[in-house]
Amino acid sequence: MTIYCHKGYSLESILYTNARNNLRDIINQVNDNACEYLITTKDKKSAVIISKDEYDSLNETLYLLTSKNNRERLLDSIDEIENAKFLNKDIDV
Repeated sequence: MTIYCHKGYSLESILYTNARNNLRDIINQVNDNACEYLITTKDKKSAVIISKDEYDSLNETLYLLTSKNNRERLLDSIDEIENAKFLNKDIDV
């Protein structure tokens, strides 16, 4: 059985037994297609499987946002970009 995911903002939910039997396909999907899976058990316990790259990215973002100064700089930069408050410059390399 091949496991497929649908890209989007919702997790693909899959039962533990099915995930265990298709773990290689799930690992390939999370790495090749940026899928995220919610693995659930019969007793309602659950875990999320994401790629290592996505995990690292989430941790880096969390780290950057934990500092008040970094958070303010990042939010200011986003505001500048969204409101076109920046200059384009050519750089000689």
